[in-house]
Amino acid sequence: MHKPKLSPRRISRSLAVQGIYFFQTNPKSVSEIEDFLQNTNEEIYTRANYDLLHYLLEMSTDNFESSLALYSGYSDRPVNEIQTTEKAILVIASIELKHNLEVPAPVIINEAIELAKLYGGEDSFKFINGLVDKLAMNLRQSEMEYARKNRHKANHG
Repeated sequence: MHKPKLSPRRISRSLAVQGIYFFQTNPKSVSEIEDFLQNTNEEIYTRANYDLLHYLLEMSTDNFESSLALYSGYSDRPVNEIQTTEKAILVIASIELKHNLEVPAPVIINEAIELAKLYGGEDSFKFINGLVDKLAMNLRQSEMEYARKNRHKANHG
């Protein structure tokens, strides 16, 4: 069975999760994080969308605490008890929901779920899905309602 070819944007988000994980355990500059990612993922790094990767790393490191705080009302788990990997995914998703408005919210939610399946614990994707979905409803309410209405129509003909 061959692996599906990953899009440059998916690769960028995947590398960003690794970079933000690294940042949490080892606070460094964005260029140092990028050097680390390039050295540890040389083959895949060249296939990434570098602009997106750089943007996600820069925005996530500059706004880490405030991005994580956006989820505080949506979880009964205190932020400091969320796993390091999950924090990285949540921060990246919040950055995209707030600032990458050309990327549809359902795409951002799906990307976060896929990253959680790749890097998180067994049920991590369910936790991530719940939080990112709630944040998307808050930050992009009309877009989310429109997407849900259209999905409902598509499913119920």
